[in-house]
Amino acid sequence: MKHYSFVFFKPDALERNLIENMVGRFREEGLAIEFVGYQTVTEELMFAHYCEVIETLGDGFREKVRKAFRGKSVIPLILSAEDEHIIERVRKIVGATDPAAAEQGTLRGDYGRDRLETAMAENRMVNNLIHASDSREAFIREVRLWFGNKAEAFLV
Repeated sequence: MKHYSFVFFKPDALERNLIENMVGRFREEGLAIEFVGYQTVTEELMFAHYCEVIETLGDGFREKVRKAFRGKSVIPLILSAEDEHIIERVRKIVGATDPAAAEQGTLRGDYGRDRLETAMAENRMVNNLIHASDSREAFIREVRLWFGNKAEAFLV
């Protein structure tokens, strides 16, 4: 039985032309690409995506989201494998949120150039290349948000 996870490549990954290498890493790990999108994001979409963090951290984080994504494009995708722990597996491949703390061999550890400490000092979001769902509930919410009705096939 197939299980699914959601990721999106952030603007810094697109700007640095890392998508092919990063997708290749997922494939090397036995994951399949089920569905791919490409879109220039709106503030509404990004605020909805980060709503829980904005609720926790407040309007300062909302402004960081606005600055980080305004007028930029992302590539959302749904990954699959016959592994009920796919979400945890994908997060392990992606690595720690702070690229400076991510282990070598992870996407953020190998390709990350930013540091959370630097981003905080500069009052901006950390450039960490990719987002990955952290739970089944987040996966469901995120694929519906990003793919609308097309997502329902992956929610069975």
